[in-house]
Amino acid sequence: MSPAARTRVVRGCAAGGLFAFAALIVLLAFSATIEMETFPGLRENLAPVAVVMLGCALLPAAGAVALAGWRSRAAWVLTGCLAALVALRLWTLAPMLHCWSYESVGREEDGSYTCVNRGDMLP
Repeated sequence: MSPAARTRVVRGCAAGGLFAFAALIVLLAFSATIEMETFPGLRENLAPVAVVMLGCALLPAAGAVALAGWRSRAAWVLTGCLAALVALRLWTLAPMLHCWSYESVGREEDGSYTCVNRGDMLP
């Protein structure tokens, strides 16, 4: 195998690893906040953590595109899929982002969210 071909293989594998890492971060952001949407009640406010995780997931995806090469269609397709998942998650988190500085989020029966600091609930 020529050195140029070996370099392409190594860069492609590294790009694949970065895409897998970015997908794992997006999956963790989904799993950290999925309980907040399922049923009414008071939950710990993990929405800001999920937003930061989603922002951090775009960095390895950009690095993977840089490694794979700007003309790599597979890299752009994977980046587009990750960007669509990030946008979907941000769209679902948007109603609770007004509670950014609160420790808890309460989901009401109608689907709206209320912001609560649990220390304020003590007698």
